[in-house]
Amino acid sequence: MFDSKKLVKVVSVAVASMSLLGVSSVAQAASFNAPKLGVSEVAPTNPSIKKGDKIFVTVKDTKNQKVSVLNANGKKTKKKVSMGSTFTAKSVKKANGKKIVKINKSQWLNVKDVVKD
Repeated sequence: MFDSKKLVKVVSVAVASMSLLGVSSVAQAASFNAPKLGVSEVAPTNPSIKKGDKIFVTVKDTKNQKVSVLNANGKKTKKKVSMGSTFTAKSVKKANGKKIVKINKSQWLNVKDVVKD
């Protein structure tokens, strides 16, 4: 039969050797030199959009992928526009404390949700 002291000794030696192997692989991973990545492009938060500019819809919330459409007073409507949609700015104005851009007859978008194309 197994002696409990021998069993404990064998198990502890096995655990110690496994932990040493793990430490050496971590050290190798830490010494790996990854290539430097380029600077990511960030969409400007307050682009200067003017009438006739092409605009591109961006979304900060990646789950929904949609932006609320506003009315001429800057209030949200039930309609939404998908990320990646492009429009031509009809006009730009400030309403209800927000700068908004007109995309068609009665639909407006918050300037923070679009970038100049």
